[in-house]
Amino acid sequence: MVAPKNNLKENKPKMSELPLDVLAKMLCPAYAEGTDKYYRNSWREGFKTSDLMDALLRHLDKFYYQREDYDPECPKKHHLGAVMFCLIAMYHSWENYPELDDRPGEKKKKKIKSRLARMLSLTKYSLKKLTLWK
Repeated sequence: MVAPKNNLKENKPKMSELPLDVLAKMLCPAYAEGTDKYYRNSWREGFKTSDLMDALLRHLDKFYYQREDYDPECPKKHHLGAVMFCLIAMYHSWENYPELDDRPGEKKKKKIKSRLARMLSLTKYSLKKLTLWK
């Protein structure tokens, strides 16, 4: 007999389909390098889009055109792992720090609030809730 939950069609991400072995092998050294050079979770503070694009293209060039697999500055880091890191960090920065988006061309107004604006709106909401409970 199959559990009833297994029969439901849910729109949840299929995390079991991610190649975790590849992601761990390729991405962990890239994140670890950031921890060694800067500090843990420094990537969460965002990057300028142009800085990430420059790094991404340098690593792609090393891997593809120069046929160099691992970064000599960080021998455990594969150049493709660095490319993956750049793409993930670029998306994270785009989503959370629109002010760091310095791509060329006309800047479109973002519907996404900046982190500061979100924090301020949450603070206002929290203060309103606090005054309701007085």
